[in-house]
Parts: sequence; C-alpha cells; structure tokens
Amino acid sequence: MQEVQIKAPKHEFTLLCDDIRQEAGGKTSLMGIYDHHIVVPQVPFVLPKVCFYTRFSRMDGQFKFNFSIVSPAGERRDIIRDSDVQIPEGAKEGTFNVIASPFEVQAEGVYEVIIGLTKGADRFEYIYKFAMSNGERLQQEWQAQQEKQ
Repeated sequence: MQEVQIKAPKHEFTLLCDDIRQEAGGKTSLMGIYDHHIVVPQVPFVLPKVCFYTRFSRMDGQFKFNFSIVSPAGERRDIIRDSDVQIPEGAKEGTFNVIASPFEVQAEGVYEVIIGLTKGADRFEYIYKFAMSNGERLQQEWQAQQEKQ
C-alpha cells in the first residue's frame, strides 16, 4: 500500500491591524494596518484588541486551526484551540480572522504568533513575528539625542 503525501498548506501572508470588519456584499475591511511593529504609549499597556488577517493557499477539506501568541518572555497565550475549519469544495484558500481582545503588552520586544493547522495525522506550524515598542522610552531617547546635537 502506498502512503499518500499531503501537501502542506502555504502561508501566503498575515496582516496585523486594529480591526477587521465583515462588510455587506462579502467584503472584508481591515482598519489600521501595522507594518509588523506597534508602538504603545508605555509598557505595560492594554490594547482593546489586536487583529490578525491570515491567508493560506493549497488548502482543501477539514482542518483543525490553532492560533497562539508568545510574548518576548516566552509566555504563551492560546487565542484559538482546535477550531474545526471546513474549506468548501473547489476552494483552495483559507482566510482566518483572529482577534486578540484585550491584548496585554507586558514587555517590549518581538512577539511570535504560532499558527497550527492539523489535517488527520499531519500537523503544520507557521510563525509570524511582530514587535512592540514603548513610545515613552522612544520619546526620551529621541529627546536625549536632540539635546546632544
């Protein structure tokens, strides 16, 4: 008996934004898109929500979807665990809208998003990274630099 090799879904992109809205007519609106970097007024800080718009290609059938965020200190927060996803017949893409609300910023640094897709016995993991910076610290550093000039 020949073993069937499942082709891994391809992570096309993840966009980080303030809000995701489903509009009339099936359109999706993304509000406040970040370029992999968020500056907050100070740390610690609580954002009302942080949204992730993620697209995969090479998908078909039934999957389990997991979405976790790992802080710079290594603390993992599971946002979605083992959610059943059915990709409609004939469709080859899956788009996932994930909202982390509230989003607590405990430290500056790089945060990792771990996206897990499981199909049968096959598990696929994808990593997306974004940074958080303390605006108060950045302002102080800028002012100190200006005073030196």
